[in-house]
Amino acid sequence: MRTALLIAGLGMLLMVGLAFFWVPPAQNFQDPGSARIVMFHVPAAIIGSLCFMVGGYFGGRYLRRRQWQDDARSAAVIEVGMMFALVTMATGMVFAYQQWGKAWHWDPRQTSFLIQLLIFAAYFALRGSVEDDRQRAGLSAGYAVFAALTVPFLVFVLPRLPVFAEVSLHPSNVMASKQGLDMFYRTGVYLGFATYGALAFGLYRMRTTIFTLEARTRELADRLEYQHRHRVGWNLRVSPVASNAPQPPTE
Repeated sequence: MRTALLIAGLGMLLMVGLAFFWVPPAQNFQDPGSARIVMFHVPAAIIGSLCFMVGGYFGGRYLRRRQWQDDARSAAVIEVGMMFALVTMATGMVFAYQQWGKAWHWDPRQTSFLIQLLIFAAYFALRGSVEDDRQRAGLSAGYAVFAALTVPFLVFVLPRLPVFAEVSLHPSNVMASKQGLDMFYRTGVYLGFATYGALAFGLYRMRTTIFTLEARTRELADRLEYQHRHRVGWNLRVSPVASNAPQPPTE
């Protein structure tokens, strides 16, 4: 985890340095200088979308195995994906403002990604509305599977349909074609993928560790409340209280 975060930090510093001092302004853009933002925008969009789909995978695995670790992994990776989705939305709006004079145009790509973001925002609303651990895990896992199935359609399919691609201002052809980006920009984008990938992994491991500590804390609190020396709730591998340990006084 620490190594991944260290790599991400160094990569981010290098990306900023490349963007300001090495990558030249792009041609065929109304504001050539702001095209450098693709180094941050494109990797964030792809990494965030992959995180959402991985969250759906862990959600489906929880529905099959009913192990609390899978629920924690699903929630953690979706949280990381939401962070990258917000970075994508913010950098896209900055690019739109610089290129076309307005941050929001209801462009098909902007709109479809906003729908994707709202779908996963509802995931967190669902988790926050259910108190029982197992019920929350089951409902969240089912919703994560559904939400993950919408990612390929909303992010990769819908915006590329001819009816939407013809009216979109998004420079999709530039990104998709091999001739669209020169060596400078491709180097920056590939570095962005490596940096954001390391950051996503480090944050995911950190969040799953926090989930584990929170769950163990709740279990120990349950033991104290119910005055029972054996585990209560999830199988968290917390050592049982010794049978000869002093018990709390009862009224």
